[in-house]
Amino acid sequence: MRTTHSLDLLRRLAFLPLLAGLLLVTACDSNDPDEDDSAGEEEVITLVRLTLTPQSGGSALIADANFDEAGVLQSAEPLMLIPGATYNVAIDLQNTLESPPESITSEIRDEEPEAHRFFYTAEGGVSDNIVVSNLDTDPNGDPLGLTFRLAVTGGSGDSGTFRVKLRHYEEDANLPTDKRNDTATAAARPGVVENDIDFVFPVVIN
Repeated sequence: MRTTHSLDLLRRLAFLPLLAGLLLVTACDSNDPDEDDSAGEEEVITLVRLTLTPQSGGSALIADANFDEAGVLQSAEPLMLIPGATYNVAIDLQNTLESPPESITSEIRDEEPEAHRFFYTAEGGVSDNIVVSNLDTDPNGDPLGLTFRLAVTGGSGDSGTFRVKLRHYEEDANLPTDKRNDTATAAARPGVVENDIDFVFPVVIN
């Protein structure tokens, strides 16, 4: 994260599953790639950026996760969070292989919000100290998650991970029912729901 925290904190992250780099960002694919349907077009996501703005004021914190064109995680900057702080968070997804970079966020927000849903899960030593709420919604009033609120309830000195999962409801999905009934741990179902992204940011609360 773009901050001046000491190097010893970053060294603590070495053991964390940045080896989740083997987790993939999968494309939004379709049974018929030639179909003229934006929900079925293949997308490449090479950058996922979280921008966390403290509600109490001050500079926003930014953490990037970078992927290669095959969707393999190359790096993820740590989230260095402050105990007791509450952040307004926005997520941005891009295909940086294009020039200029292609905004996948805009495509989700403007073209197919009903067919996507983000899940955010604190894991490991921070699982009891991070609360996610106030996800923005799609036109049906169902959770989307391009913006949300993150509250740090305590846990000074704790470390763990923050999982980001984007679910894509495909052409065989029964919308909005499948989206409303989905969970962060539900299995992907080809043709119905797939994980477009599923990876973790390292987290330190200090």
